Amino acid sequence: MNERQQRINDYIQSKNEVSLSDLKQLVPDVSEMTIRRDLEALENSGRIVRIHGGARSVKAINMLVEDAFSKRSAANVEKKRIICEKALAYIEDNSSIYIDAGSTTMTLAEMIPDKQILVSTCALNIAAELLKQKNGRVNLIGGEVNKNSISTYGPGARAAIENINIDVAFIASTAFSEKNGFSCGNVYDCELKCAILKKATLRIMLMDSSKIGTMMPYTFAHPCDIDILITDDGISNELRSFFIENGTIVL
Repeated sequence: MNERQQRINDYIQSKNEVSLSDLKQLVPDVSEMTIRRDLEALENSGRIVRIHGGARSVKAINMLVEDAFSKRSAANVEKKRIICEKALAYIEDNSSIYIDAGSTTMTLAEMIPDKQILVSTCALNIAAELLKQKNGRVNLIGGEVNKNSISTYGPGARAAIENINIDVAFIASTAFSEKNGFSCGNVYDCELKCAILKKATLRIMLMDSSKIGTMMPYTFAHPCDIDILITDDGISNELRSFFIENGTIVL
């Protein structure tokens, strides 16, 4: 790290999040392209994460992760573990898998054994968890960072998956209803989920029964778009039959 990069890094760490215009004022003697290269070098060193129009310190992201997920992770803990124990059977050595952002999928990341696998994810906290492993490889999809889910989204994230082959995709849903299918609250999240489902050979939805009968603004899938739903025993027999009739295996 050169002196200019150190100065930029110190500034980002002190502010937590900065814009490119802030950095132009900090180092006015260099071009925007040079600043972007400096940010890329700092990101590669694990100090910052580039976001749309600027950068954020890893320290700030960790704080956001803790705050955003602490409440969600504390809900339905045992149901999430039961769901993820079933999901582990679909993770094989030398496979390429995708893990969506979410508290249930975060539980899955914590439970995955150290295997020779490639995991792609849009979730910063999931990527950080999987980096603890020795054998697995992690591919963090780029894009703008969603402050609510602590995950990347937008056109950059869509473009990042174009050349990725996915054996198994583990998708999370915020809500489900028979009429509107699986839905989420952000249009860019919706677009990314749709793209992942098209890329994956095996499509698995991880969703606890508390999401059933609810609706969010953007539908990204219907039962016919997924192969397996892994849930808990809170699902009714009627709804289980509905999924089966639409070609979805329910576990």
